[in-house]
Amino acid sequence: MSLERDRENECLRQALLRSATGDRSAFSTVHELTAPRFTLIVMGIVKCEETTGDVLQRAYLSIWQNAAKYDSERANPFTWMLVIMRNRAIDALRARTRSHDTQELDEAVEDDGPRPETAARFEQAGRLLAEKINDLPTHMGTAIMLQVVHGYTCREIGDRLNQSPHTVKSWIRRGLVRLRNEMPYATIAAAI
Repeated sequence: MSLERDRENECLRQALLRSATGDRSAFSTVHELTAPRFTLIVMGIVKCEETTGDVLQRAYLSIWQNAAKYDSERANPFTWMLVIMRNRAIDALRARTRSHDTQELDEAVEDDGPRPETAARFEQAGRLLAEKINDLPTHMGTAIMLQVVHGYTCREIGDRLNQSPHTVKSWIRRGLVRLRNEMPYATIAAAI
């Protein structure tokens, strides 16, 4: 029995080492030699057939991508792969637990989002604002969008646009003044 196990481990080791070079047929051998045992092990952890399939797929992908990191001097191949499988299974269990907790919380929380008519007015105001930003010179519109929508600082925008932060700040200030003057409403509240 031990001799047979040693032969199987050597075959698995060789296949895993060849997989590290991108040999797909060697990886098929890795899969054939380990899938039945790993399926049982993962199923024992996650207790769900669908999740088991997902875990196996992710774990085998990780094994394929990290095969070059396998060190045959430090661990036998099955043990090395088992650590990856077990970690993916535990990650799946944790994700399922978090998802379950969130679903319970969601049912208890009232929907405080905007009503449909309010959302429609916000969308209309957003379209009008986007149209007016597009009418600005490109550098002003870009700087405003990067700061207001994406949250970049003037320094970060300057780095991206190859300008000084002071120039960017000036573009934003002048662009916002133009937007305010060109908007058909006195305030954004009047638009919505």
